[in-house]
Amino acid sequence: MPMNLQERLSRLLIYYPVTWLYAGDIASQIRGLQASQHWPRAKVLAHQAERLRALVRHAARSVPAYRSLAAWDAHPLADVADVACLPFIHKTDIQARAADFLSRDQLGPLRRKTTGGSTGVPVTIWKTRGSMLHELAATWRGYSWAGVGVADRQARFWGVPFAARDRSQARLVDAVCNRRRLSAFAFGPSDMDRYAADLHRFRPRYFYGYVSMLTSFAEHVRQRGATAWPDLRCIITTSEVLGEAQRALLAETFGVPVYNEYGCGELGTIAHECERGGLHVNDENLLLEVVDGQQPCEPGNLGELVITELNNYAMPLVRYRTGDYGVIATTPCSCGRTLTLLEKIYGRAYDFVTTRYGRRFHGEFMMYIFEEAMRLDLGIEQFQVEQRGYDDFLIRIVPGGGYDERAREFVRSQVQGRFDPTARVEFAEVASIERERSGKLRLIIGYRGEPESAPHP
Repeated sequence: MPMNLQERLSRLLIYYPVTWLYAGDIASQIRGLQASQHWPRAKVLAHQAERLRALVRHAARSVPAYRSLAAWDAHPLADVADVACLPFIHKTDIQARAADFLSRDQLGPLRRKTTGGSTGVPVTIWKTRGSMLHELAATWRGYSWAGVGVADRQARFWGVPFAARDRSQARLVDAVCNRRRLSAFAFGPSDMDRYAADLHRFRPRYFYGYVSMLTSFAEHVRQRGATAWPDLRCIITTSEVLGEAQRALLAETFGVPVYNEYGCGELGTIAHECERGGLHVNDENLLLEVVDGQQPCEPGNLGELVITELNNYAMPLVRYRTGDYGVIATTPCSCGRTLTLLEKIYGRAYDFVTTRYGRRFHGEFMMYIFEEAMRLDLGIEQFQVEQRGYDDFLIRIVPGGGYDERAREFVRSQVQGRFDPTARVEFAEVASIERERSGKLRLIIGYRGEPESAPHP
C-alpha cells in the first residue's frame, strides 16, 4: 500500500475515531488553532483573560486547595497581568496534597497523566476530555509547522514502560498514532543497527524523541556510513535542551530540518518551533509568565517559567512553577504568528548511565524505575542517581512515609536486573537533593570513564 494512502487511512479510520472517543473532535480543534495563531495580539490576550477568570472562579468554588485563598476574591483579574496577584503552586504542593487540587464538581470521565519527575517530584494530573483535546490539537498544530500531520509515520525515540500492562497500553497508543517506538533505555551498537534496519522498512516521515538519544543514533549512523532516508521530512526533539551542535549533527546526518519542542508531563506541549525558527507558546491553552523569584521579568530577561493551564477544570494548575528557565523574545517572529515567542529555553538534561563495555542507557531508564517505585507507594519522595563507576551506584533518597528496606530492595533489584547483575547499589537517605550552582536539579549523574573492550563470547 502506498505510504500516503496508508497514512490517510490510519488518520481517518483509526486516529480520528479513537481520539473522538477519548477526547473529542480533534480535526475541528486543530482547524480552530490554525486560525487563532494569526489573531491580533489584543484578541489573544482577551481570550486568555476570559479563560483565566472562568478558571479562577471555578477553582475558588470547587477546588479545596484554592478555596481558602483570599486573593481569589480580592482582585477582578481584568487582564492577564493581574494573574501576578495570585500565589504560586509547586510540584511539591501537588505531590503532598493531590486530593485537594481535584475539583469536587462532576466533570465526566477524567484522564490520568503521570510525569516521570524531571525535577525529582513525580506527580499525577487528572484532566478532563476537553483539556486533553486542546492539548493534543496544539501538539498537532506544532507538528504541522514542521511539515508533518496527524498519523504521519513517526519513529519515536522514547522510553518503554517496565510493567507489562503499561507496555501493552504503550503499544496500543503507538499503533493508533502510526508510530514505531525505539527504546531509549538501551542502545548499544547492535541495538542501533537493529533500529536503523527497522526504520528503513518502516519509512517514517519524522523522528521524534530525546535529544541525547537522537544524537547518539546520528553518531552511530555516521560511523556506519552514509545512508538515505528518502521519506524523512524532519526531526522533532523534546525533553532535553537542544544545542546548536546537536541540531547541526542531526540536520547534516539525516538531511532534514530539526525542530524543537518544549513541554512537561503535567502540562503537555508548551511551545513548538516554527519553520522560521521561532519557538511559539500555545497561548490559547496556556498563560506563560517569566519570573525572577516572586517578581515578573520584562521580555528579554531570564527567569523561571510559570504556567497557568487555562482548560483543565479537573485539576487546575494556576501559576505552576515548572522549574525551567527561559526568556521571552522582544521582537516578533518573521512567520507572522502572534503567539508568545520564547527566545531561549534552559530546561533539564539527563545524563546517560553506561556499562563497563560501553552499552549506554538513557537517564530516563532510571526515572522509570523511580516512577514505578512511587506508584507502588514505597515511600520515596525524591531521588538522585550517581554512577560513581561502571558497576557502582550511589542513590540518594528523600524518604517519605512508609519508606523502608522494601523500597531499597526494589530499586536495587531493578538496577541489577535491568542494567548489570553485578552492580553495587548504595543508598543514602538525605533531607533534600542538592541543586547545582546553576540552580538546576541534576537527577542522573553518569560515569565518564573510558569503556573497556567487550569480552569474547
